[in-house]
Amino acid sequence: MQRLAVLKGSGVLRRLGRPRRTRPLLAGSASRAPVRIVSWTLASIVEAGLTLGIATMLCGLAGLGDDNADAITFTLVGALCAALAAAARRRVAPPHRPTPGRVFAGIGLLWTVLVLFGAALYAATGAVDRLDDALVESAAGFTTTSLTLLDAAEASRAVLLFRSATSWVGGLTAILIAVVTLPTVLRSTALIGYSTGRRGLDLVPNAAVGTRRVLVLYSGFTAACVAAYLLTGLGVTDALVVGLGTASTGGFTGRADSLAGYGTATQAVAAAGMLVAGAGIFVVWWLARGRLRPLWRSQELRAFALLLAAAAAVMAAHRGIGWGEAGFMAVSMMSTTGFAVSDWTAWAPSATVVMLVAAGIGTMMGSPGGGIKVMRARLLMGAAGGELRRQLDSYAVVLVRRDGETLSRRTLDRLGGHQIAYVVVVGAGALLLGVSGLSLAGSVWGSVSAVSTVGPAVGEIGAFGRLDNLDWAGRLALVPLMMGGRMSIPPLMAGVGLVLRWYRTGLRRSRFAARRSILKIKERDG
Repeated sequence: MQRLAVLKGSGVLRRLGRPRRTRPLLAGSASRAPVRIVSWTLASIVEAGLTLGIATMLCGLAGLGDDNADAITFTLVGALCAALAAAARRRVAPPHRPTPGRVFAGIGLLWTVLVLFGAALYAATGAVDRLDDALVESAAGFTTTSLTLLDAAEASRAVLLFRSATSWVGGLTAILIAVVTLPTVLRSTALIGYSTGRRGLDLVPNAAVGTRRVLVLYSGFTAACVAAYLLTGLGVTDALVVGLGTASTGGFTGRADSLAGYGTATQAVAAAGMLVAGAGIFVVWWLARGRLRPLWRSQELRAFALLLAAAAAVMAAHRGIGWGEAGFMAVSMMSTTGFAVSDWTAWAPSATVVMLVAAGIGTMMGSPGGGIKVMRARLLMGAAGGELRRQLDSYAVVLVRRDGETLSRRTLDRLGGHQIAYVVVVGAGALLLGVSGLSLAGSVWGSVSAVSTVGPAVGEIGAFGRLDNLDWAGRLALVPLMMGGRMSIPPLMAGVGLVLRWYRTGLRRSRFAARRSILKIKERDG
């Protein structure tokens, strides 16, 4: 008993009670099933690989008859990826209660694997000549950022569809992480001050049901966008490319002028699609069920609509900017899609500043888009107002509410920490872009746009998100910014902390080994 108590106190039994591998017995048989590896990271990579493999294979099949070499390559690679992922599903299982650190590290690794897969496929097919450019193109796709080096006149149909499919898979992954994984598995601690509350439980009562519902809603919304584009007269390929880019807020069209060359009907469908995509999966869920009361009662949705109206009105007040262009660009920036119908970088500086603020705020919670998020921005404003009131009256009791729920001081502190981290990332990105050769305006705009997963920017990048005017250093500098914005701040900070911890551990071990070597030398000489 004494030895058992010692083992229990040292944590050995706790570690033994959580095996990383399980070997369950088959019912009615003495044989054993294959060993199952319990890992949230591997399980997430397998599920994402299965979805990506199927999408890649479909892109290859759709490209047959245009460029058969690319089509066959995409079909074979997609089929192989899907087959490997399907086989791995039997050997990998997610843990019942993963720790926040493991989930954060897994999110970073998941996005890294997806980007490397896309880069390898671009380079293998020759769609992008240079390996570093293939990495930039892949990162822009999976992070749903409207930056590209591809041209529809040169790229094959399979490549264009794959580029849009990467945005669609990236948007789906982002929604599942934000709506299902973090609230359900981590009990909302990773959302930094935001809990989905009753509406989250309504959509995601558990992980399995939530994943299935999100997939159905996201796929249905994408199909509706594609059908609407077909009704406006677009061809099947164009409708698929633009529809996938709209639903995922990826903003990819394959054309050098984005949506400027399309008709007004197509632009109107794009504006409506961006509005719904920026509003988030919860709004799609309410619309699908015909529930108008939650739409009316949502403070976040009201703030989103108010900010859109204010941004459009301020831009339309300038001479030479019509209400249609102003409204379209306001929705494009706040949804972080990045579509454009004109060269808005030539507008008045005050109008572009409004667009910069809209891009920084971003979308609602549960959207595939990026940015600070409307709810966080609203709560931060409420917290700042409360702090100013306390400065005037130290005995004042100021409550910050979200949909009738009073937020704790700990939640507000997390919001403040998230805001500080966001500003630090944007500042570091502007410095990195400036060192790589971009102008001051281009560095600031490019950093905010990349971290918010928008893409287009004032300066060298331009209104249509083309990277032809940037050299290799400027293009590569955008990759960590897009990845950081897509992963959101908590996983990014957790990844940096993990790297620093590995560095400190390795440094301590090297110092210890050096001391042992010195002692051995002294003992030998003595």
